Amino acid sequence: MTVTLLRNLAFVARFTAVDLAHQLRRDLERGVFSRQTLGLIGVAIAVAVFALGQGAWLVAVLSLLLAGFFTYGPARADRRWRDDRREP
Repeated sequence: MTVTLLRNLAFVARFTAVDLAHQLRRDLERGVFSRQTLGLIGVAIAVAVFALGQGAWLVAVLSLLLAGFFTYGPARADRRWRDDRREP
């Protein structure tokens, strides 16, 4: 049971990571993010993974929140800009 649960969690984590990477790559190609912003997001995610490995849950959560903040803000502004330019 535990092995099955871990396999399912690993599958979900891998699927989420691949989907996130695809979305960020598409946003980079559209010019939503700069390379520096994507670098910062990558470092924040790497810090979160390392912190989880060390058992520092608070640092991991704060790092993921930072990555989410830097991802969500520009992406939301881009969606609003595209919606405003869309003709009815």
